[in-house]
Amino acid sequence: MMADEFRIEGCHGTIAEQKDEAFYDDRSDASDDEEKGKIKFPTRLYGREKELDGLKKLYAGLLAGEVDDRDDKVLKSQIVFLSGYSGVGKSTLIKEFVKQLRGSKNQPNKTNHNNNDSPIIYGAGKYSEQNSASSPFFAIIEVLETLANELSEANDSSDTATEQREKVRESIRQSDLIGPGKEGDLILRATFPVLTPLLDSCVAVVEKGANEDLAVVHPTMSAIKECTLQLLCAICRVLDNPLIIFLDDLQWADEASIDMLNVLLTSSELKNLMFICAYRSNEVDVEHSFCKLMDNVAKGDESVEKLELFSLSPTSITSFIADSVKKEEDTEVTELSSAVYQTTMGNIFFTKQALEELVRKNILFYDMMCFEWRWVVTKVELANNMSADVVESVLGKIRYLPEEIQGLLSLMAYIPNALDVPTLKALICRDGTSYEERQVLDLLQQSSDEGMLLLVNPNWIFAHDRIRQASLKFASEKSGSDETLLHISSVLLAEGSDREWCQYVAVDILNSLPVEKTDCNELVKLNLKVSHLARNSGALGKENALVHKGLERLKAAGMAWTNDYYELTRQLYDALLVSEYSSGAYDAARVAIDEVVQNAKTPDEKLIAYTHRVMCLMSETSEYSRGAEEGLEILSKYGFDIPLSPTKTVMAKEEMKYKLALRNRSISYLTTLPIQDDSLLALCQQINICAMYSGKLDVMKLLTWKIIQYVLKKGSISSNLAPILGLCALMYVKLDDVKRSNEFATTAQALNPRIRDDKSNYVQSVMVVCYAMCLLQPFRSLTDPFLQSYKDFKLMGEVEMALNGLNGYAQCFFGAGCELGPIFESKLLVVEDYCRNLGRQSSLILFSMFRQFALNLRKPSDSPSKLVGEAFNEEQVLSELEGSAHFQTLRDSSSLRVQLAFVFWNEADMIDLLKILETYPLQDQFVARLHNRLAFTGLAAFAMCHRKDCASYKALGEKCMSRFKFLSKNGSVNARPVYLFLKSMKSPSRDAFVKAIEACAEGKFVNLEAMVNERYAAFLREENDETASNDCITEAYFLYQDWGAHAKALQLSKDHSFLKKVKRMKVKMKKQRSVFRSTKQRTAQ
Repeated sequence: MMADEFRIEGCHGTIAEQKDEAFYDDRSDASDDEEKGKIKFPTRLYGREKELDGLKKLYAGLLAGEVDDRDDKVLKSQIVFLSGYSGVGKSTLIKEFVKQLRGSKNQPNKTNHNNNDSPIIYGAGKYSEQNSASSPFFAIIEVLETLANELSEANDSSDTATEQREKVRESIRQSDLIGPGKEGDLILRATFPVLTPLLDSCVAVVEKGANEDLAVVHPTMSAIKECTLQLLCAICRVLDNPLIIFLDDLQWADEASIDMLNVLLTSSELKNLMFICAYRSNEVDVEHSFCKLMDNVAKGDESVEKLELFSLSPTSITSFIADSVKKEEDTEVTELSSAVYQTTMGNIFFTKQALEELVRKNILFYDMMCFEWRWVVTKVELANNMSADVVESVLGKIRYLPEEIQGLLSLMAYIPNALDVPTLKALICRDGTSYEERQVLDLLQQSSDEGMLLLVNPNWIFAHDRIRQASLKFASEKSGSDETLLHISSVLLAEGSDREWCQYVAVDILNSLPVEKTDCNELVKLNLKVSHLARNSGALGKENALVHKGLERLKAAGMAWTNDYYELTRQLYDALLVSEYSSGAYDAARVAIDEVVQNAKTPDEKLIAYTHRVMCLMSETSEYSRGAEEGLEILSKYGFDIPLSPTKTVMAKEEMKYKLALRNRSISYLTTLPIQDDSLLALCQQINICAMYSGKLDVMKLLTWKIIQYVLKKGSISSNLAPILGLCALMYVKLDDVKRSNEFATTAQALNPRIRDDKSNYVQSVMVVCYAMCLLQPFRSLTDPFLQSYKDFKLMGEVEMALNGLNGYAQCFFGAGCELGPIFESKLLVVEDYCRNLGRQSSLILFSMFRQFALNLRKPSDSPSKLVGEAFNEEQVLSELEGSAHFQTLRDSSSLRVQLAFVFWNEADMIDLLKILETYPLQDQFVARLHNRLAFTGLAAFAMCHRKDCASYKALGEKCMSRFKFLSKNGSVNARPVYLFLKSMKSPSRDAFVKAIEACAEGKFVNLEAMVNERYAAFLREENDETASNDCITEAYFLYQDWGAHAKALQLSKDHSFLKKVKRMKVKMKKQRSVFRSTKQRTAQ
């Protein structure tokens, strides 16, 4: 019996289509549907006043810039975790919340609290049970699409909206990472094509073919996360009202989305944003990935609120039912409400389905004679006629819909994404039937009228995931479901050549079918193709699953490693071993590696497997020595015979071969050779790293010589050669061979511009060259390259290398005496977030320590030479560490503290710290870190050795000074000022101090120049030259301010009252300084 027939034959009342009577009777409701037997639900929200008020207060606090009492910082963002069962009304609550915010006429401005009419930007996305296994970032893409459309289209033509859109565009243009043409711009376009309208709007003229490079962009997950974060930062920082992002059903979020959210929700950079994350509380446990995400986000963060949404109360349900059946008094529906509540327990979606089910069964009917909704059965009968399960209730509704609508819902149920009309038309046109677009729209509108679908222009989606579940269950009950799935997948592959999600859904559908239903060759190729898309989107889990599916199909068909499928099998296993390695599944990677090694036909085809075998040893257990040993064994198969413990005879013999191959040419000759891919050099590069970190420097030398002979004979190089030469430069740094270190570093540096397209090798080369260049190049010139290497490695997902780059930046920053301040500290804060998110505790400690060091110099404190404050607590941290972690942390903290003790002249602390530092070796492969440690160890040692109980420290100072003397003679611009400063502290004289001051000024070492002037002032005071002493103190005072050491400048002003009256004439400062120095020189003479 069809639905229309059911409605006509009433068994409990008159509900026939008496349109004439309804039309002529004044009691008819003109707003009702023409068909009076159809219930119409009210649109207002019931029973959520408390929750709405809470959300509004949170938004108002964010809008007003509430202060976090812990550290006097504006809240970075407002995060709300909204929980509740399915159908309880989470999404409806948020829609109403946003609707009321947008409808509010008075929105306080966060800066001046005046009214403003700037629009509130809102983006929403929803996960489904199916799409979690489909395309990555599903709901996040929906959010970004909404934002892109709102911020690029002129839907709102008001002046404020137009101005706000232009602010956002300008903010994106100004970004160093995601601005037009920048790497981040390409990454965002490649990963999230929905952003194209917004990114295009940021370019004055979009040149033809401007995005042709997108095909070669292969971003890492780290790059995608960083670019997305910076995009949201660029948007949020210029909006007049906080951005609202709502993600629903996060219990089904994919791995990539969880990874992304872990960054977005914990970032200190992201401000002016309200992030609402909804999930089903009954479908997550403590082991669920989203539950772990919440725990991580909520740690010590007062900007996180948890809001649990319970089912509606009986009173609210009664009011809703009374309004639905148009009763003026709630008491008129008490019996009906009680029966419905007993079945649905206050779940609003279930309540609607239950009422519709009663209408379908004519238990609840519209009496055309009385013009009212009625029921004439007992409460028990009411309850017996309602399904106990909401999906069954919806399924019952679907069974009474027209067949065409049933077919449409069945097809859509297999596809988790929103669908446009052309795609839906292609889906329903099958088995000889055809539809015009107008007919498809009519079907969609009928489905919408039945409450099954929603239009989210221009796409159509299910009104609720329970409706999708019911539709899927209905489709599975019908015969021919395999043929239906084949039809759907073919349509998606044909229609979605430019839409990645279509390929994700199609391959998942085909993988679910029996082997005999699909073309093995085509399906395996599709799995491999889509796995590459997943990898480029940062979804390593999805990539891994697809590669496994492809291999399963090959094995099931008995085709693996057969002649016809050999190349395809090898490609799958290469992809698998890379995927397993990238995700940290090293045992699984080794299984894939062994498979390739055993079955690949040629040595060259085994190189990727061999390279990853060595990389697994390094990454999993840091077995560098074993990695070098196994690596050399592998190289022997390729003609590289290198002993693990080479004798002097072997070294001499191989060096001679190396020199003969060069033919008296410098190694810079290598920069003239053409560049070609060479997997063998990639393997050599990994073995070189193992040799470096295991201390096998002779092996490293031999391998480098062999590599140079190899490329000279071949007549070409690969991009791997640059980082190999850079590593060799670092090796010579460890050997104190300044000349050769500089030779290899400059050659690698010359190669770098030619290998920019190979991002990984380029960035590695840049960083190792920076480390090597610290010997001779000014620290100041290396800060930007180190900082850039940190950003690049961060985008590549190379965490350890990224943190090494930032460490290099900070050490060079301190060593160069660059200006301290909030900008530098904010960079460290961002890195601390990065370390915290990745669980890198040792790095978090280090960068927190750096920030506390900078704060001690900038802000006054009672104990400036102790690392205790808002960023770091040395005593507490050290008490929690043991072994090598304690040893290294104590070295780093003592190195910083001895500098603070010297600057603030705390003799007791200098003595205590020297006792610690003298136990550490005077060596370190990190030049800048060693420079800073030895510089202030030596200065403190000479400062204290005049005391009888500290005379032994003179020898320590001399050891430190000897290194700087050696480096100075070899041309180090960083070492010379330190050497002269140490010399003046060891043997104080006017001439020694003047030379030190001039060297510091020439090298722009503001920090050292300030300290030398202060020490010179103390020397002059002892010689009773008060005038010259005061001049030096004045000079030091202003230099400390230039450095950003305002706490030290304040200390000087307290100790020397005349400084409070001194005014600095910046224009004349250089002249005064030169006159002052010449005066001192004449005085000395």
